Amino acid sequence: MRTVKGKTPIAVHGALLAVSLLFGANYVVAKFALRVVSPVGLVVIRACGTAAILFATSGLLHSSKARAPLRPSEFGQLFLYSLLGVSINQLCFLAGLDRSTATNASIMLVSIPVLTHAFAVLLGRERASAPTMIGIALGLAGALLLIVPRGGIDFSSRTTIGNALLLLGGSSYGLYLVLTRDILSRHDPLRVISWTFVLAALTVLPIGARDAAHLFSEKVTPGTWLAIAFVVIAATVLPYLLNVWALARVESSFVAIYVLVQPVFAATLGRIVLHESFGPHMMAAAALVITGVLVSSLRPLPSALQPES
Repeated sequence: MRTVKGKTPIAVHGALLAVSLLFGANYVVAKFALRVVSPVGLVVIRACGTAAILFATSGLLHSSKARAPLRPSEFGQLFLYSLLGVSINQLCFLAGLDRSTATNASIMLVSIPVLTHAFAVLLGRERASAPTMIGIALGLAGALLLIVPRGGIDFSSRTTIGNALLLLGGSSYGLYLVLTRDILSRHDPLRVISWTFVLAALTVLPIGARDAAHLFSEKVTPGTWLAIAFVVIAATVLPYLLNVWALARVESSFVAIYVLVQPVFAATLGRIVLHESFGPHMMAAAALVITGVLVSSLRPLPSALQPES
């Protein structure tokens, strides 16, 4: 892929927009699946199904670059990444979404870029920059403009717990984005993410196997199975693959800032499904979020992150 120095490749923008669309749609689709299966049961199905699909894909595709095999000592790192990026993140997200509201979930969602950049700076992986901070501020303003008019914030006891779980899941995912850059630069990203989900499946299986098995003993409608399939394939396999591809080309904080686009997609799909109107505040919020993403991409990439031709 040929790039202009100081500019983010268009393909990276496209990949991250696709990730935002798929994750945004998951807010609507996962709600249907959670009507039948518990959050922990859905995480088990999601992790096991994703691990199987990724390993099958890894066996069919061969990287054009020669990469060193994973060392036994690196599986400890992969286990940590599986906890941060999959087990804790997804358990907290689905449990929080089940207890909270879409508005609160979206508000917690926009904290991920801030947390990711903070982790990267604290760990010495990145330096604070004006474009990044301005971009995050613009995107956050747009996301809040979109979210707040949709019913306000509900702080009942149940939603408070849900909000805390969503924030914990966002923090876990932000740290995952920062820490995985090193191992992704040394090894085939598909193999890394495949092992990440296998290890995650092993950690969630003992606590959610009964809930997942209960799903197969019930009379589940085809629509529910379609929702579960979407959660596994469209909202997990594809976004995670696109994210690791993008992480090999840009900084983790740039990948994270596209989280700010997700509420736009989630709100749009929600309005389509619920037949709600597309109001002026929605257009203003979308403009702010997109501007934030564009501003954040103006900083030059370090030489080590410049994609090869």
